[in-house]
Amino acid sequence: MTDAVWITPAYPWADEPVAGIFFQTQARALVRQGGTTTVVCPTPWAPWPMPLIRPRWKRYAEVPRLTTDVGVTVARPAYLNVPGEPTWAMPDRLIARAAWRARPIWERAAIVHGHTAVTGLAAWRLARRARLPYVLTFHGSDMNTWPDAHPERLGDLRAAARSASAVFAVSSALADRVRDVTGVVATHLPIGSHHAALAALRLPRDAARDSLGLPQDRVVVLFVGNLLPAKGVRGLADAIRSLGAPFLGVFVGSGPELGYGRDDPATAALLDYRGARPHAEVATYMSAADVLVLPSEREGLPTVLVEAGSLGLPVIASAVGGIPELLANGRGTLLPDTSAEAIAAATRSFADHRAEAELAADRLGEHVRRDYDVDTSAARLLEVYASVIAGGGAAAAR
Repeated sequence: MTDAVWITPAYPWADEPVAGIFFQTQARALVRQGGTTTVVCPTPWAPWPMPLIRPRWKRYAEVPRLTTDVGVTVARPAYLNVPGEPTWAMPDRLIARAAWRARPIWERAAIVHGHTAVTGLAAWRLARRARLPYVLTFHGSDMNTWPDAHPERLGDLRAAARSASAVFAVSSALADRVRDVTGVVATHLPIGSHHAALAALRLPRDAARDSLGLPQDRVVVLFVGNLLPAKGVRGLADAIRSLGAPFLGVFVGSGPELGYGRDDPATAALLDYRGARPHAEVATYMSAADVLVLPSEREGLPTVLVEAGSLGLPVIASAVGGIPELLANGRGTLLPDTSAEAIAAATRSFADHRAEAELAADRLGEHVRRDYDVDTSAARLLEVYASVIAGGGAAAAR
């Protein structure tokens, strides 16, 4: 049995059921594979009166500090957060200190695993203080945009990656980016999905729509994710508005773009914003939808596309990050750009060629069930942990 402590920027809980869902998927898989994982997810300290001013700070104040999630111990120690986490505040140092204060919870750990850039740097500091080996995983924007936005931290990022016992990236494209930025050859290790669990949640389309209150006679275009400008929410909403009936855009997620386009009475009925929903309910939305569209400006390897493939849902997505490799060989539709016009054209083409789209979805399903299985990835990760620990922290999986 391998004891590991993870340092992550997010992990789901009752009031935040989506944030960090891919961490939860893999952590639970490690438990199923016989590992022992403690997740330390430092959370900004929310001093009074901040919880009274902003909902986000209210959630910070209410987050449970210690919970158990299907065998995974989750600790959320508070750290002093400077809004925006500017470089001068050295948030990774503050996160590492908070994680160290939680050490009684993870004192049996034999290896540290840092996820994303900032919490990865915190894991680097924590591992040195605890005299433990560590590994890193990069997931997307942490490597695609963070180094460019914080060039003054490149030295630390390179030092952390070069002294890690193993470095992982969730897509081949991201592994190339890690190499270009740090000089380290990262191992491509996708998180994957729990396909058996998803299959158990799948419903017939009509039944799924009835349970969600969605009309049976519309072409349901689904978006799942954080409603952020970089996710292409506006472009997708504008595309649906330009297409008109029978298309219906259903947006599952929360964020600043929530409700975009609903203020126009002429097109409000074409857009349906459902807010953030529990993971199990997302599978119901995928069962109810005709197509999933993800027009992001940047991504690592979106778990939502893997889950859509697992459930047999056709996908349309932007050609960024690891998406082209996932949808290669006719497994989905890649957008030429993320404009509303391009999204509308691809969505209209989907509706006109449903049989071809369903065949593409079948190919995607076969691909993700074979190559993007979370239990397979978790077993590989446990092998690396064991090799690193046995080797006294010597580099592995390069």
